[in-house]
Amino acid sequence: MIVGYSYGAENLCPSCTLKAMRASGITVPKGKAHEAAIRSAAEKLGIDFDECSYDSGSFPKPVTDQQCETELSEVPDGEPGIRHAISDERCSGAKCGKWLKLGEKSPAQGGLTRWVRDTYELPQALARDIAGELREWGLSHPEFISEDNVRQAARLFPHDYATVHATGNPQHIELRRTPDYDEDPCFYCELPWEKHEFVCETCGGTVPADAAHTHQAKVAGQLTFREAKAGVKS
Repeated sequence: MIVGYSYGAENLCPSCTLKAMRASGITVPKGKAHEAAIRSAAEKLGIDFDECSYDSGSFPKPVTDQQCETELSEVPDGEPGIRHAISDERCSGAKCGKWLKLGEKSPAQGGLTRWVRDTYELPQALARDIAGELREWGLSHPEFISEDNVRQAARLFPHDYATVHATGNPQHIELRRTPDYDEDPCFYCELPWEKHEFVCETCGGTVPADAAHTHQAKVAGQLTFREAKAGVKS
């Protein structure tokens, strides 16, 4: 399926392709679907659109959905040698940025933050940090974001530890700020309590969960100096 066109050293969505052709002086009929309109323009210029042996610098060549790929060089590697990529790419047209296969733009920062927050039930501040990091990685559209991506990003930012357990009869879900057992994973990042860092509201410093700290850090789950020295987790 044709999702865009390579034209003038750029990959463009159909709409931007038609605009670029007209801007270059190529007559393109209006009121037709993009492929039919471009075929018609090719016939008038004596170009075999199906052969694709012409130079894309002078006339658009089709880009199919199977040709689309964007390499993500900023995603941290979980394992050596892993190559990260998504099977789509953005239109290079000025102020466009539509994904060729999806046919739409990525949401703005606020929209992606809301999606991350609501989909993974995260606190607003952490969701905002995660959304910003995902955009830095090139994962700016929910279609390309996995749960592993979200958990991986969550590990980069200090946040309250939280673990989820079903309790009572009938059962209900309870969010707890301290672990019930060793290696009890955090609901937000899937790391154990010991791997967390908290921000001390007294001095603003970042404090490892199990490290001694002279202030009472007013963050749920953080130890006081005495508790840390005694090895207590509450």
